[in-house]
Amino acid sequence: SDPATTVQRLSSPKKCFGYVTIIRALRLIVAGAAGAQIAFATIGIARGFAKSENKREKPQSIARTTVNEKEFHPAVRTVLEMYGGKGVPIRQSCMRKDVVFEDPAAKVVGEPEVREAFRALCVMKPKTLAFEIVEERETSDSTIFEIDLWQRYNLGSYLPFEVYSRLSVEASRSDSAICRIEERWQNGSLLHVPPFGVVRRINGIASYNLTSIIIA
Repeated sequence: SDPATTVQRLSSPKKCFGYVTIIRALRLIVAGAAGAQIAFATIGIARGFAKSENKREKPQSIARTTVNEKEFHPAVRTVLEMYGGKGVPIRQSCMRKDVVFEDPAAKVVGEPEVREAFRALCVMKPKTLAFEIVEERETSDSTIFEIDLWQRYNLGSYLPFEVYSRLSVEASRSDSAICRIEERWQNGSLLHVPPFGVVRRINGIASYNLTSIIIA
């Protein structure tokens, strides 16, 4: 027989074994990365819902649930409309193109992602039970509002639940457009140590792509 053919036959199984080993290694890496993503995401979300000493109970007196157009800053009105189940208003320049929304579960970046996040939120039939602006402060180029918000959501028809959050809303002083919204469930700070920021961003990208397909 031809010596070259014999060498090729002998080397082929080794090549196949090498390819199989690489594929298996890649599968382990992907599975490990996915497992880590799920684990860190679960920790971040669980911490967000954990009991916090900063939690405030819903006001017992007559609570504010609607906004007066002349009384509130445009950014505050926009955010309360978003949380009231109306989605992001179509009003021009209500938010910056590079706006950021972040909560313990996800971080979405850019106007299309934020619009999609609050469009998807409408499925849970959000209702504002009460809100209170607890602080307003200014920087050289923005105004920041700290808002306490009590919400009711629905998982299906028979699973309502209530959430208290502290919203930090940053708006441009030049045109009142929203630059950033941070939602802190139970008024507990977000985990910013690595890798939680990256995990929230991955969740945000995944949710943007999935809800665009799943939720009509």
